[in-house]
Amino acid sequence: MTKDRRYKTVNNLISSGYIKTFREILDTIPKSTIARDLGMHHQTFTKLTAHPERFTFKDAFRIAALLDVEDKVMLNLIYNQYESDKKSKKKP
Repeated sequence: MTKDRRYKTVNNLISSGYIKTFREILDTIPKSTIARDLGMHHQTFTKLTAHPERFTFKDAFRIAALLDVEDKVMLNLIYNQYESDKKSKKKP
């Protein structure tokens, strides 16, 4: 099975600095596509995207492999998403 061509697009967007948080990836690739490629139920993946602190290292590394980016880059994207969510929850 060939990988979805959108993974390469996202890789290029991450490399060029246009994508800074994890959820920005989902603007290009649907959650259902990533969940299917990870062998994960789409509802489980949706819960993880809503609460990025629940991602395991294994999940992050598998997504990094799909996107063909370094593991640390994916961890940073997930962390940036977590920080962004935390800041938005503080505001009334």
